[in-house]
Amino acid sequence: KHRKKNNGPKAAKKKKRHLQDLQLGDEEDAWKRNPKAFAVQSAVRMARSFHRTQDLKTKKHHIPVVDQTPLEPPPIVAVKFTEIRGPVTIVSGKKHRLAIIECGYDINMMVDLAKAADVVLMLIDASFGFEMETFEFLNIFQVHGFPKIMGVLTHLDSFKHNKQLKKTKK
Repeated sequence: KHRKKNNGPKAAKKKKRHLQDLQLGDEEDAWKRNPKAFAVQSAVRMARSFHRTQDLKTKKHHIPVVDQTPLEPPPIVAVKFTEIRGPVTIVSGKKHRLAIIECGYDINMMVDLAKAADVVLMLIDASFGFEMETFEFLNIFQVHGFPKIMGVLTHLDSFKHNKQLKKTKK
């Protein structure tokens, strides 16, 4: 069987015509005749429905979100330990981690780290200067993609004369 249409302008016209045929009038007349029947039955239910409609309305509002990311990223921090056993991972953000791996003078270890490293802190003892292993390490990096390298001179406090210190830095 075909179901009668309950909604829409056509159904409203039919309903109005039906009520006129019965000489009852439309819903507005019924509300005027018996206002208590159309009054709020429960204040709690009315409050709940009001709050629900207000919540749904506020969900539809698009509040512009302020971009709070800083203009420059936070600085990368390196920490020195007295004794390192294996790689050290530092969590510097929700999606950013730093892994610090110490490399000895072993060529196999140098090759492995050259393949995986993104940033290299090359510690050079200022009292000895550049050693052969330093140049080997740089050559290995050239072959394997050359990541960002930062040279750091250590033991600069052991120099007594400023002239010698400046010469070593150059």
